[in-house]
Amino acid sequence: MPKYRIVPRINPETYKIITKKRIPKDKELRYLLIIPCVNREERSAINIIERTFESFENGGLFTTTIKFDLLLLESGSNNLSYLYFLNNILKKYPDLNVQISKSPVPLDAYGNTYRMFYYIAKNASKYDFVIWMDDDVYVCKKFMENTDAWIKRYANYSLFSSLYVPYKSVLIRNEKHCQLSDISTFYGTCCVVLKPALAKYVLANFMNFTGYPDWRFRKSIMSYFPGINGIVVSYPSLVQHIGIGSSIYKNKITTGHRARNFIGEDKDPRYYKQL
Repeated sequence: MPKYRIVPRINPETYKIITKKRIPKDKELRYLLIIPCVNREERSAINIIERTFESFENGGLFTTTIKFDLLLLESGSNNLSYLYFLNNILKKYPDLNVQISKSPVPLDAYGNTYRMFYYIAKNASKYDFVIWMDDDVYVCKKFMENTDAWIKRYANYSLFSSLYVPYKSVLIRNEKHCQLSDISTFYGTCCVVLKPALAKYVLANFMNFTGYPDWRFRKSIMSYFPGINGIVVSYPSLVQHIGIGSSIYKNKITTGHRARNFIGEDKDPRYYKQL
């Protein structure tokens, strides 16, 4: 059996988030897809977000019947022309709800992530789940349908979960599409699933830690919920990091973290049929 404990014996606030209940398949959930972004050319890198939206389109995100809002949290770029491609998408899909919120602080990545959690906390009553994504990812076919099915089956089993898994995970008995990971090994914000109620706990400590946004997020949760050590994650991954480097700064040598078990852009895992 896995050694990770996903429900701690302390902090009763946990049980407002971890209910261990399946959500009925026919229940309509409201999602917020939230993506921090920046004009990478202002950091001597290459803009990738248009390729990400191409994958979203190919994955059926813009024609799904699943209810969601899409918010881009712009990290204070001087030039927003890298987002002009959205005009063509909105003309093609006029019912698509895409909002852009620009940071008042230039190129402020960490402050922008804090601002993201502030927005989530402020709008907690509007959404059932938040899907926190990066601006440099690929997604599978029928991404929202599969995400919706997976969340309804598994997302109530841990404080947060992930549909992108570049770190170690272990099998759960009798579960084909869900595994367990140690929360201390979590990194990569390519597709983090969380309830809006979690945001206020992240805000309490986020700026007290150093490191990348995913590190600060993980450390904030671990500091407020010290009895937690496990999260549920999808198997296989429904999302992949494009792989140009986990940092967008000049002269980055490594190609960045990648999920070893990504289902693929051209494949549909059909969770909505299996779960």
